[in-house]
Amino acid sequence: MQRICAAGWGRWGAFTIPGTHEGPTLLYFPSTNSAAHRPADRDVTRLHSLLDDDVWAFANCRVEAPGYPVAEIDWFFYNTRTGCLMLSEWKRFPKSVAVAADVGEPWVLADGSAVPNAIEQVTKQQRAVRRVIERSILPKHFTGHAQAKIAQCVYSPQIGEATDIERLQFGRVHGALSALASAVQTLPSPSPLLLNDDDGARLELARALCALFRCSMSAEVEAKLGPTPAKPPASRAAVIIRISEIHREMAKLHRELAHLMLAAEGAAEAKPALGSPTMLSAGSLSKVQPAVAAPKKPVVKVTDHERMRTHLAPRLAHVNGSREKATKALAQAWLAALADPQLHGPAGINVSLFGSLASPLVKNQHGSLQKLVGMQPRKWCMLQAEQAGLKPRNVAGKPSNIRVR
Repeated sequence: MQRICAAGWGRWGAFTIPGTHEGPTLLYFPSTNSAAHRPADRDVTRLHSLLDDDVWAFANCRVEAPGYPVAEIDWFFYNTRTGCLMLSEWKRFPKSVAVAADVGEPWVLADGSAVPNAIEQVTKQQRAVRRVIERSILPKHFTGHAQAKIAQCVYSPQIGEATDIERLQFGRVHGALSALASAVQTLPSPSPLLLNDDDGARLELARALCALFRCSMSAEVEAKLGPTPAKPPASRAAVIIRISEIHREMAKLHRELAHLMLAAEGAAEAKPALGSPTMLSAGSLSKVQPAVAAPKKPVVKVTDHERMRTHLAPRLAHVNGSREKATKALAQAWLAALADPQLHGPAGINVSLFGSLASPLVKNQHGSLQKLVGMQPRKWCMLQAEQAGLKPRNVAGKPSNIRVR
């Protein structure tokens, strides 16, 4: 999210945008008065890191309201997310502030000297600003019974932990920019002024506030607040390229599907019952004679070793070092092998073959196969078959084999 750069205290040097930022696209509205002062770069950088672009900041504003003195305002903030308006007066004193009193009393510095009450100053500004906003902004840009409830605060770096801050009837005082920014970001309004989702409404309001406060709006900010540009239609070349990509992805999926069909748990090879529709598997398709004779391809016999691997390798390929997942995948592979009719010869199914192929697949992450399953592999295989409802039994003269059928 972009960060906001706000300015408004007129005695701290020229305004620049530090090079560490992303460029002048911030929601900052500087004064059109060439004689207006600018803030120090260090404060600009700090505010940039504290405020986001939900906040609009108008700097060094000059407001003329009928019946009120001209108001010179350091900062005017509008939080578009909370609907809160806030005036902020910045003060720098030669000594730290000892007492920050409520209206009616001067402030006292550490050397005992008295200075004008800053709260009183921002209160006078608030009255003038509220008057012009209620007359020229609310009727045109907000519906319903909207009211201009404007929060007010004073910021001074000379306010610290030792300052005696009296109970204030109006506004707040802050001695740190982080505290000021937190108030701007989170302070709720008793009468929030919220815009609708129309991008055009945002830009119109920003222009109206700039005219009211005698501030300017950069082209970058105007573009950011304006309507989102429509996405240009894709070119014919781009469409053709994407169609080609989709075809390649489909071909890859078809290859994967063919592999999975070959590795299916023997179901495709099972003979259909009498009277049932015949299901052609990938293997049986090669046995169908085409209408036009074609050269016969040599029949490649799949060994028990290769067939057993098709049950093990895909299931153990993506267990990511998890002992639980590896054990579960191993059990699934063994049950798939038990259901594969081509692995059941006259002497049953070879348990040792299963173990010899599974061991290197789990060795790197889990050590030996026996360590992974917690018992002798043959005993584990018998137990898995029993839990699946099968009745495994030994084969006479074949200690490596068992029968489950």
